[in-house]
Amino acid sequence: MSLNSVNMGTVWDRATEFLGDNIAAVTPIALAAIFLPASINDAIAPLATSNPGMQTGINVAGLLLAVVSVFGQLAIIAMAVDHGRTAAEAARSALAQLLMAIIITILVVALVMIGLLPLVGLLVAAGIDVKVFASNDQAAIAQTLSAMPTGFGWAIAAYSLLWVIGSIWASARFSLGFPALVDERRGFGALARSWQLTRGLALKIVGVLLLYVIVSGVAALAAKAAFGGVLGLVAGGTAPGSFAAVVTSIAVGAVGTAFAVLQAAFIAKLFVAARDRAQEVTGSQ
Repeated sequence: MSLNSVNMGTVWDRATEFLGDNIAAVTPIALAAIFLPASINDAIAPLATSNPGMQTGINVAGLLLAVVSVFGQLAIIAMAVDHGRTAAEAARSALAQLLMAIIITILVVALVMIGLLPLVGLLVAAGIDVKVFASNDQAAIAQTLSAMPTGFGWAIAAYSLLWVIGSIWASARFSLGFPALVDERRGFGALARSWQLTRGLALKIVGVLLLYVIVSGVAALAAKAAFGGVLGLVAGGTAPGSFAAVVTSIAVGAVGTAFAVLQAAFIAKLFVAARDRAQEVTGSQ
């Protein structure tokens, strides 16, 4: 069997078929572990702007809600990988691997951030105070960049592009880490397993990831604009904590949940397809 024999269209079909056949089991997990955390986080995040003293508490709450969301995705992945798992068994599998999933996520993010160190070095060499970027002062940032020597500007732009491409490629190669973790209980070896299974599939996965990001982003923006705009006019504004803001958060959370569930199912089915491909290739040798 060819290393490129995994058909993404077939994987999508299997993912949607799984969701259609198991909607009753998936929905409670999606609502409790993905929809509620997303809606709550979207509702409380703007409060930090008007109440700086709440920034730390909101950040901590956001992290805890993110952990709950990871649990929900792991549970759905566990069900999608093995049809024999009940919702309760999938939840137990997800809970057992939750800490390791968080550690692996932090590790991957740290590796991606390490890739930014040469960029920081270029900025320092160009005489730019990197602290200005942390201030989020767009005027100051623009002024700083405009004063940068042309040669450094091109070097920074080129490396930034390479970093983005490398990050997307790495995300594709590690995309099967969660299924390998929750189904095969490989611990840190889940990253190596994902790297092995995605050999020859990286470009296809990148295409799917980019399409997912674009479609889900547009859908979320549309929901926020539609609900926020209409309700803002009817209910008298979209200030943090207002009726319009809460309902808009719920709408955005619903859209995000639908895409998150679909993504989890797709990754699980892609893992199964890649695993089967690897087994057939090994068996044919």
